Amino acid sequence: MATSWNITLNDTSPVFTYYPYYDGFGTGNGWQVWYSETGYNTVPANPGVGISAHITSLPGANVTLSFYGTGIELYGTANCTFDITVDGIFSSSLSSPSDILYSNQALPEGTHSLTLTAHPTSGQQLAFENAVIYIDQAIPQMASYSNTNTTFLNYTGNWSTGTDTHVPGGTFHFTETMGSSVSTTFGGSSAVVVQGIVNWGNWQYTVSLNGTQSVLNASSFWFIPDTTLFYEGGLDSAQIYVLNIADTSEDGNKLAINSVKLYQPQPTTLPSSSKPSHAGEIAGTIVGVVVLLALVVCFLFWRRSRRLKTAISARNSNLLANEITPEARATHFPALAPYTISGATTKIRPQKFPLIPVGGSTDGSPHERAIARGPGSATSSLGPYSEPRNNTSGSLSSSSARGRWRPLPPPPDSVSSPALSLHEVKHSPMPSRLEPPVQIPDSEVDRILGIIASRMDMPERNTSSPPPQYQS
Repeated sequence: MATSWNITLNDTSPVFTYYPYYDGFGTGNGWQVWYSETGYNTVPANPGVGISAHITSLPGANVTLSFYGTGIELYGTANCTFDITVDGIFSSSLSSPSDILYSNQALPEGTHSLTLTAHPTSGQQLAFENAVIYIDQAIPQMASYSNTNTTFLNYTGNWSTGTDTHVPGGTFHFTETMGSSVSTTFGGSSAVVVQGIVNWGNWQYTVSLNGTQSVLNASSFWFIPDTTLFYEGGLDSAQIYVLNIADTSEDGNKLAINSVKLYQPQPTTLPSSSKPSHAGEIAGTIVGVVVLLALVVCFLFWRRSRRLKTAISARNSNLLANEITPEARATHFPALAPYTISGATTKIRPQKFPLIPVGGSTDGSPHERAIARGPGSATSSLGPYSEPRNNTSGSLSSSSARGRWRPLPPPPDSVSSPALSLHEVKHSPMPSRLEPPVQIPDSEVDRILGIIASRMDMPERNTSSPPPQYQS
């Protein structure tokens, strides 16, 4: 079964067609771009900070998107009714109490067209934030090519390099000359994304993919440093594609490119059933190794026993050659030192538990996770961005719980051990039947142990001969 992946298109992307226009002044006249931190724009080319949204209070205002996938979700808020049309199927008088305006995960894989139409009455509004497109395919690898990669990108006409701290990577290519273009040839991809700048002073451009042309508009009252200028999914990974982006506006109007991203299917692996089985060979090898190890262990044990017996026999011969006197026998052996708990041991405490943050989880709704992915990614609901948006994460999860840590458990009252405590050991009486230990040199102890061993291993003596006598 294939794994579904998704790509998020921010509301600022020119791939959306807004009616009556993309951005203007006054929500009652059409759509107006708004940012959660900056609010509405008052100065053209002002950079927005926060989460962006297209807001309208005009009855009949709509937004249209053509996409390839198996599902789609629209995010935003509305206190009015709205209609959704997908591939000609009309759903009217919809409303949403949450931030998901519409969701459909049962579309057949292919190209679809969706239109959302707002129906606000007096004082009502609809805000559209982004669209999440789902594709029921294996998760692809993403390869990103910067605008400075002239090996991958071929610029023709008059292009210049610009810098801006708001742009990912800080550098972009732009042209103000009608007819200037940038192109590339690629294969092995299922989707392609072009990232660039939308701004006051930018205008129309065309994107051609293997001859299929799209006309788009990169103009806005806001300076939007990185958004999706073009997206196309459902590509054949076995086919070669030629992508061409051209400035078709009058001289003086800009077109700015940041990067091109290719989504490439990962190599497939053979199923386990198609691989030859080597279970018998592996099992035979394991058995052989076990048997060999067993033989080695038995040989080492036999050799060690033989050496030990030889050493004891040699030592017994040396002991029997010497005179054994009664004074060598000891009536008491040194008592073993009792087990005690040292001062260092009594201070040991269990190690601290790892510090685990509580709260601040990003495992929220799909919308929260999409926003938390942040700038610089085609899958970000914020749209790729840099410093101003980085100042506000845009995450819907609460930050009040962040920085909290799980408290440590209290230390144990005492060391738990079956042995006696230090106080009990020091003050416990000695056994009454044992006399104080007699200290005997180590050499004498070795001789005594040798004598005992020799008595145990000596051959049976002739019962007709008298027992040995100690010399007095």
